[in-house]
Amino acid sequence: MKIGIISDTHNNIELARKAIDLFKSAGVGLVLHAGDITSPKMLGLFEGMNVRLALGNGDIDTEALNAESARLGFGPIEESAELTAEGKTIILFHGNNIPLFRQTVASGRYDYIVKGHTHIFENYLSGTTRVINPGALYAADEFSVAILDPATGKVERIRVEAD
Repeated sequence: MKIGIISDTHNNIELARKAIDLFKSAGVGLVLHAGDITSPKMLGLFEGMNVRLALGNGDIDTEALNAESARLGFGPIEESAELTAEGKTIILFHGNNIPLFRQTVASGRYDYIVKGHTHIFENYLSGTTRVINPGALYAADEFSVAILDPATGKVERIRVEAD
C-alpha cells in the first residue's frame, strides 16, 4: 500500500486538491497529514479517503478540527499518531516539538518518522529510522508532497505546481 504524505497545507485549497488528485492517480491507500491543516474546511477535501492527521502549531482551533474530523470518520487529531503499515511502524507529528522529535529519533522504535513544520522536503536515515518531511503547500520555494511505499522503502518527492 502506498502512503501519501502531506503537510503544512495552511488552507491552500487549490494546491491541496492537486495533491489529493496526485495521490489518487498514484493509487495511494493511506494519507498522512503532518499538521498545519489550519481550518476544518480543509478536512473535507480528504472525504472518502483513509487519513491520519496530526496537529501543527498553526492548528489553533483544535475543537473545530476534531469535530470535523470525527464527522468525516477520521478520528481524533492529536499532537502525534502511531500506526503500522505493511509491517512498518510509523509515528506522525508536526515537528515543532523539538524534544519530542529528538526523543523519537533517539528511541529507534520506528521505521518511519513523518513530520512537517519546516516547509522543506527531507528524506534521510537516522540510524535505522527514515525521517520524511514532504515539504509544504504554503510558503515554500517549491510546493511538494511525498509518496512512501513501505514495502520497498522508496520515498518519492512530488512537486505540486501552482497555477
